[in-house]
Amino acid sequence: MTQPIGLGGPRAAAIGAIGATGATPGSLAGRAMTVLSNRVVGTLTRELGLVPGAQAPLRSADPYGAEATARELATSLGASPADAGRLSRALNDFTSDVAALVAASPTSDALDRLSGLGYALLDPDGRPGMTDTDQALATIDSAIFQLREDPNSRVR
Repeated sequence: MTQPIGLGGPRAAAIGAIGATGATPGSLAGRAMTVLSNRVVGTLTRELGLVPGAQAPLRSADPYGAEATARELATSLGASPADAGRLSRALNDFTSDVAALVAASPTSDALDRLSGLGYALLDPDGRPGMTDTDQALATIDSAIFQLREDPNSRVR
């Protein structure tokens, strides 16, 4: 799960652990979340000393590239500036939750939860009036909800 994956061009096919393959808004959001998850896991495993001989990452205001990823997603979706801001906030929230999960428990269980997100994400039905940005945000919100859910709770 730690291989780097880029968003590529507009409406690129989504690959990776989160999100389905395709060019739908939800798939593009899934791909953005995969990119961010990979960066978080890679950075935290290096910083926690879990990778022998790894160099410490460069410090920056946006160490995982969440802002750049949000801009790429917004461009791919043709989002307005206001919608780009909504996407940025949602992806920053997602990134923060992934970082908290991995830092709290840097084990395969955390990686399993991340890779299992793709099977539990909301697939918005594209209701009338729902924009591509709304669909992407629904996917991101669904992932955040799944990350915050107690993994030991099996009551459904």
